[in-house]
Amino acid sequence: MVESMDQHTSQDLDLLGRPPSKHADWSHRRGEPRVFALMWMVYLMALTALMFASMSGAYSISRSITRPAAQGMLIATAVGIGVVWPMVRLSQVAPQSRSVLWGMRDLVVVAIPVQAVVLPQMFPVLAGWSVSVVLAVDAFLCAWALVITGLISMAYRSIGSKPRHPGIAGGMWMMIVLAVVLAAPAVGLVSSAGTSAGVQIPRVGWLLSPVSGILELTRDRSVLGTGAMVEMSHWRMIAAIGCVGSALLLFGHALEVAQGRGRG
Repeated sequence: MVESMDQHTSQDLDLLGRPPSKHADWSHRRGEPRVFALMWMVYLMALTALMFASMSGAYSISRSITRPAAQGMLIATAVGIGVVWPMVRLSQVAPQSRSVLWGMRDLVVVAIPVQAVVLPQMFPVLAGWSVSVVLAVDAFLCAWALVITGLISMAYRSIGSKPRHPGIAGGMWMMIVLAVVLAAPAVGLVSSAGTSAGVQIPRVGWLLSPVSGILELTRDRSVLGTGAMVEMSHWRMIAAIGCVGSALLLFGHALEVAQGRGRG
């Protein structure tokens, strides 16, 4: 009797006191990607709170206040996609199989909450940007999220093939990600090309980074009679970035298949 009671109390139970029906414990409901999803939503909520906090000292709310605050929040979101997300994943143990599937799960976790940050910026009480600008920003962030997914998937395969030095491999891949994400802003800092261009000239090259791309898509063009404006060249670059991300995913899948056949 005592032994059966001890066995029941030591059994893994959920919040309602129920034991699992098909598993030994509830470990299949813990961990990834749930923890990562929680961390990402907390990050986005903190950015939203900071955006509203930055406007709390204003005597009146106007576009000159809300748009810079929204732009700063979107830049921080882009940093989360391009830097924080891969940094978290590449500092963890890489999955031994189905790396592309793991990356796609992260993509869904990242992309869906971003909609709650980006899409409301078309409301007049917030940034009040046009629908085309907001959709372009949304598509741009999703395209870069696809690129990061492909890079992480390829990194998983590379780290998995070097089990003796996973930390070194992960650090090297993080340097590659930073180079991809920050190359365009770095070039812009050392070169004046494009920085003095008029607002009527699209700086398409700025979309080669998720950080500088937000600055370009939300650039103030009030002298042209609109707060921000997206042109066809911007959309073509966004589509190209999405194609690169898809190609990286396909390449990561090819590496996974090749490694699987090599083990077989």
